[in-house]
Amino acid sequence: MTILSFTSPDKQVVELAHAVSRLLGWTYFLCWGVSSYPQLLINYSRKSVTGLAFDYFTVNILGFSCYTISSVLFLFSPVVRDEYARRHPRSPEPTVRWNDLAFAAHATLLSLVTWSQFLFWGYKRDPTQRLSRTMLALIAVCVASILISTFLALGGIAGFEWIDVAYTLQFVKLFVSIVKYVPQAWLNYKREATTGWSIHNILLDISGGVLSLAQLVLDSSLQNDWSGLTGNPLKLFLSQISIFFDIIFIIQHYVLYRSSSEPSTYSPLFPEGEAEIGYGTLGPPPGIPGVGGDKQSHSSPRRLSFNEEEQRLFRRFRHGPEEEEGALNKSRLRGREKKGCGAGGERSDGEERRGLLGSSLCETINSTGGTVATGSR
Repeated sequence: MTILSFTSPDKQVVELAHAVSRLLGWTYFLCWGVSSYPQLLINYSRKSVTGLAFDYFTVNILGFSCYTISSVLFLFSPVVRDEYARRHPRSPEPTVRWNDLAFAAHATLLSLVTWSQFLFWGYKRDPTQRLSRTMLALIAVCVASILISTFLALGGIAGFEWIDVAYTLQFVKLFVSIVKYVPQAWLNYKREATTGWSIHNILLDISGGVLSLAQLVLDSSLQNDWSGLTGNPLKLFLSQISIFFDIIFIIQHYVLYRSSSEPSTYSPLFPEGEAEIGYGTLGPPPGIPGVGGDKQSHSSPRRLSFNEEEQRLFRRFRHGPEEEEGALNKSRLRGREKKGCGAGGERSDGEERRGLLGSSLCETINSTGGTVATGSR
């Protein structure tokens, strides 16, 4: 006899199923709870929040706060629980569990800590990383919806009850979950990289989503009434939304932008190992050639012209205008001999200029030393 059948299962099987449900619940709590820490640690190690969407972490606070309050109402409010039993007579017990409340409260706390890293920890942050007007308007709409539902429940208007306020909080959390992932996914698309965005967070998040959905299905089957699924729309759709967007992030990280997500070669510019521009765009800043590559082959034209002018003035000072050309040819020949380039050996312009400057400096030191010695004698 299977657990999913609508006949009365054996008592031992039911007890085992409840134990499995608790195991699934606390395991999903562990996965979803731990999933917030990798991002905190990455921000701490980089001393930077570039590459992250400020909208995501701001709206997260609102979403998890709504999740926490709704879980408290379903677990501890006699009014809400009575109204739930009246609407679901075949399964009067809400499918909200203690692990749901533990996860929601823990996630709210960590969301506040991560959000504070943008403002109060002194981390590197681009001026463009601020709350967008669109997200601000959406947050205002969500808060207004909660206030309106509370006002309707207080006055008993339009048949509104306190359970409807709890459902409003759940739907706000669902709406936030849909909205919050979009800015980060769009930011990864624009940057063509996922640097700064923790993939471990995503892997743990998708694991928690699968386990949460499995617990809800199991609990509903044990009640012999699938209305337990619709009676807890937050848990039902939250897991599916998380799984959907987590798959998008996994494809971005491991398939679309795999090379851009590897450690950057521009580490000399930034200790954290990446050149961060704007939200953390990879690549050297424009107008600074030679960053992260061969410095000889990408030397600045301004620097080249300065070296040539310096050498020309040096020869004119030492030899005078008449002997400048002869000294140039002579120093070139000596530079080739010192570098071990035989006849017909090909040398780069950079090597030739270094040999020229080295030989000129040697000649100047020798001549200066001879003059000083003659004077002393």
